Amino acid sequence: MTRTPRTALITGSSRGIGRATAVALARRGVRVALAARGATDLEAAAADVAAAGPDPLVETCDFAEPAAILSLFGRLEAAGFSPDILVNNVGVARIASFEEVDDEEWRRNWEINVMSAVRCCRLAVPVMRERGWGRVVNVSSSAGKRPSARWAAYAPTKAALQGLTIVLADELGRTGVTVNAVCPGPVRSSLWTAADGLWSSIAQGGEGREEALRRVESDLPGGRLGAPEEVAEVISFLCSDSASWIHGAVLSVDGGSVRLVV
Repeated sequence: MTRTPRTALITGSSRGIGRATAVALARRGVRVALAARGATDLEAAAADVAAAGPDPLVETCDFAEPAAILSLFGRLEAAGFSPDILVNNVGVARIASFEEVDDEEWRRNWEINVMSAVRCCRLAVPVMRERGWGRVVNVSSSAGKRPSARWAAYAPTKAALQGLTIVLADELGRTGVTVNAVCPGPVRSSLWTAADGLWSSIAQGGEGREEALRRVESDLPGGRLGAPEEVAEVISFLCSDSASWIHGAVLSVDGGSVRLVV
């Protein structure tokens, strides 16, 4: 029997793809729990979600810290909120070569980009399995499909997240819980466009933000950056009953930027 409304936890949902996904799921009638570090951005995201559907829960959490994730799930349980849907979206990225990345940055990339998803799945998936229905979507990256020198720490951890997706899909295949990943390409979100965003790492010869971003866009088949909402709609579909036969997929949502036959 279908439970209504569905419930979803979205990590890193104060901005960008996570925030757009929360809005997209709310439009489908899903009650969303928003979780991220920044309280101010979370409150703004909550207003967008409430305008689209059921009122969300709002929780701050530093997903680099195992104890913080345990505390988050404890607070959700105390509020009577047990997610049917888990979107592991939180992540950290920096354009850097191998020689520029020290042990601490490797550790932080691993803890946030991989272990946060491991820990959230460890806490959420057993309940989904008991119910016989659940959706896990891991937000990876085109860099995880096609690593390059400038993403020295980021690309390997996003590739690991794709591996985790396949492992969980293999384990959960007959339980009613589907596990998939999406791999966005460059998206016009604060990750790229903020004052200290990724554009500033690639700017050449005194380029401003828009000039640097235009160079990124010139390398993309579609000639533009994606929109967070375009990725969010794919995630939202994967979280629906209509996507029940999509399992263990690692879907490119990148405007064709990664040209692989997979």
